Amino acid sequence: MKKIQKLSLAFFMLIAFVVKSNAQNQIEIVIVGSSHDNSKSTQNFQTIIDKLKKFKPDMVFGEYLPAEDYAKLEDDHWAKTAFIKKVNYINKLNPETPKNLSSLIKKNQKALTSFPYYHKTRMNLATEYAKQWDRGNFDYQMFVLESYMKDKFGKEEKAEYAERFGNIDSLKKIGIIRPGSEYNKIFFPLIYQLGQNQIYNMDCQTYDKPWGIAWSKTDSLFNILSKKAKTDPASAEAKTMEAINKYYAYSNEEEKAFAADEYAGMNTLKYAEMNDLWNFYGGRKFYGYAGFPTETVKEMIAQWTLRNEGMCKNIIEQAQANNAKRIVVGVGAAHGKWMEDILAKNSNVKIINYNELP
Repeated sequence: MKKIQKLSLAFFMLIAFVVKSNAQNQIEIVIVGSSHDNSKSTQNFQTIIDKLKKFKPDMVFGEYLPAEDYAKLEDDHWAKTAFIKKVNYINKLNPETPKNLSSLIKKNQKALTSFPYYHKTRMNLATEYAKQWDRGNFDYQMFVLESYMKDKFGKEEKAEYAERFGNIDSLKKIGIIRPGSEYNKIFFPLIYQLGQNQIYNMDCQTYDKPWGIAWSKTDSLFNILSKKAKTDPASAEAKTMEAINKYYAYSNEEEKAFAADEYAGMNTLKYAEMNDLWNFYGGRKFYGYAGFPTETVKEMIAQWTLRNEGMCKNIIEQAQANNAKRIVVGVGAAHGKWMEDILAKNSNVKIINYNELP
């Protein structure tokens, strides 16, 4: 009997050790649901940055497409046409493309890690990232040059910078510098203040075309529903619209809380529910309602799920390759809860909600 008790104790101690070991080996991930346009925000962004700095992330990810994925897109894809304008702008001012871009990037990254004020090296690095189609890191290096380095340039460096990149008005006009973006406000300053020199790209555009088709069908059917509701207020379709419109609401208390701290608000379950309503014409809650485009909304959600799964896959693969233990992911708020739920299914991941950070 005592032998059995000793075996049972040993077994439970082993289980406890395995559970503790697994917990210690988990990658801790904070998804920060963000606004893409913060230009009119009254948010204290340094408070957000300080909160994320205390978490001490090894890697910071952004909603940027991995460089190698651009070649997989059709030429008229919005992501490709948007970035090629910037690439063409840089190539026009910097026509020579050096060989072995990847090796040069690693060399220049290493140099800047040892001393961040090699201004010409950083100019080279920004140019190399553009030519390699790494938009995330091109944007980041341009942000650092404009925000932290430009006022330290000597006379010759100022002249070279102007020759290679133009003036600030041109950079803003073409979208290379985006003062109101979540990156300029939060994630680029975070990376810089952490003493890191790189953002990691994790977007996925593989499913954009079928998503667009599903969205277009849903939009057409929803317009039919809306018109029917307006022309016949006593109809079942009118009751559907009434239910949807009623659900699109914050209480006065919720509105005040959101106004007081927008980023705390964007990372709540309530905001996730509202996002689904906005993005999916009412969303899953209204499946089966009269006139509601249930099947096409399901198609939208299927493609949306695939995109978020692709983004999560990109994060995990890069995290594992870099042996990262703590990760911050900056992403449009509509993705936040979806990505948390997907990543939480991975036993190697521990999700920490932004609002749980001290």
